Amino acid sequence: MPDQQTNTPTVPLCVDLDGTFIRGDMMWDAILRLIRSKPARLLHIPWWLLSGRHILKSRLTQHAPPPVLAPPLNQRLLTFLYEEKSKGRKIVLATAAHRSFLGPILQTFPFDDVLASDDTINLKGSAKAKALVERYGNKGFDYAGDSTADEAVWQVARKAIVVQRSKRLVKRWSSMFDVERVIPTGGRTTWKDWVRALRIHQWSKNLLIAVPFLVGHHFNEPWQLAGLTAAFLAISLCASGTYIWNDLLDMDHDRSHATKKDRMAASGRTSVHRLISVSLLLVAAGLGGAFYLKWQFGLLLFGYIITTLAYSLVLKRIAIADIFVLALLYLSRIVAGIVISLAVVSFWLFAFTFLFFLSLAAMKRFVELRRTTATGNESLLPGRGYHQEDLPMVSEFGISTGIASIVVLGLYSNSTQVTALYHHPEWFWGVCVAALYWITRVWFLTKRGIMHDDPVVFAIKDRSTWLIAAFALACVLLASPIPSP
Repeated sequence: MPDQQTNTPTVPLCVDLDGTFIRGDMMWDAILRLIRSKPARLLHIPWWLLSGRHILKSRLTQHAPPPVLAPPLNQRLLTFLYEEKSKGRKIVLATAAHRSFLGPILQTFPFDDVLASDDTINLKGSAKAKALVERYGNKGFDYAGDSTADEAVWQVARKAIVVQRSKRLVKRWSSMFDVERVIPTGGRTTWKDWVRALRIHQWSKNLLIAVPFLVGHHFNEPWQLAGLTAAFLAISLCASGTYIWNDLLDMDHDRSHATKKDRMAASGRTSVHRLISVSLLLVAAGLGGAFYLKWQFGLLLFGYIITTLAYSLVLKRIAIADIFVLALLYLSRIVAGIVISLAVVSFWLFAFTFLFFLSLAAMKRFVELRRTTATGNESLLPGRGYHQEDLPMVSEFGISTGIASIVVLGLYSNSTQVTALYHHPEWFWGVCVAALYWITRVWFLTKRGIMHDDPVVFAIKDRSTWLIAAFALACVLLASPIPSP
């Protein structure tokens, strides 16, 4: 056994990986990559885990695609490591992550040595402590860690470097070990982070469930508003839960995206299992509320969730099909409104909304394609099914479906249904003009590269959109809607 070291520059500094050097967990990352690439293998995970964590990690290396990018690093710890490295100190990566997944990690810092799990051992807790003592001796190394699993290592380390933001844990470990330094892991997640993660602004899409109630002129049935409000909340909760699933499954790709890298999952500001727990709670609450309101609405919402999951796992990687699925998800909100309000609507509504939503979905995809094209990459949109030459086709498809939706709206304006619903139906043509102007304007902005990643977010923040909507509403009021009998 090596002699005990007392001179700090000559004492190796051993560093944990998950939650310490990186803001993330390599095993969870591998599980999510496995689900995204081979969803059926998810059923195997419990059996692998029962055989031991080293077996689980070994199987993940066999079936999950290797990581492309390293998770976000703890920049404060990284600065400290470079300072120690410049003093001639040996820096060792000691991690429970499987060695096969460390490629991107080892490119981020010049570690002098690496100890990691393999197919026979899970290098965590006491197993890691034993391996480090065998190599450097009892009290012959310092160790940087972040969790209770590291306590076994700190017991045999000379000094403890704590990477943690919890004051309670820092106080506890300071009383147990010789803590030399405390390095925060970064800022706490705030309610604003969760608002962005849950896409509260996207809840505006769910207002579509009120469209059948409004276009059917059910103004003399205010009792339906309570049901619509509850349905709005139910579908919003489920949607937020599925947004988190989508972020988790897209985590690897989002880390290379200019703006999506700041999402909670990709940035590592909170743990994967915490995000999963929140998402499941939201979906369960939304589904429970939906079935309580109406079993037909519950089944519809369940189908929405399954379709969203299928989109995240498979359909988003199929060119054009992904655009149709997004449009159908929009349309499902209209159907939900019909189920809840019992409104009777014409086929015109389905034709107009489906074509209109196809245009918005194509717009969203066009923005992503164009942004990736600007980087000069030959392979566009990781995790998608598009290539560089598809960009003009996507825009042409989006523009044509947008114009087609306005044509449908124009034909509806001259139909017998409008005559039966409005005292002065000629004013309804103003709605057509407003819609045509808006769809043309947003596609102009999209082609100029001004459009936001999500057209809905753009519309919410765009002052001109609000003015156009006010003009359309004024035309509807001037047409003098006739309440339903």
